[in-house]
Amino acid sequence: MNQNLKETVLDEELENRLLQFTKSLGGRMPKEIKGLKVDYYQYLTYKIENGKVSEVLP
Repeated sequence: MNQNLKETVLDEELENRLLQFTKSLGGRMPKEIKGLKVDYYQYLTYKIENGKVSEVLP
């Protein structure tokens, strides 16, 4: 979405850069429920200003 909350299309280069950026983020901790490690997923929202990520929101 753009700043006006309208759907927009990202170019392939930006998509690839966001994927690499996401893979480089640290801090993800394995989830444990009742002593068992489980798979999970998390949605991240990126705020992009002037072609750069200015915020990552969970």
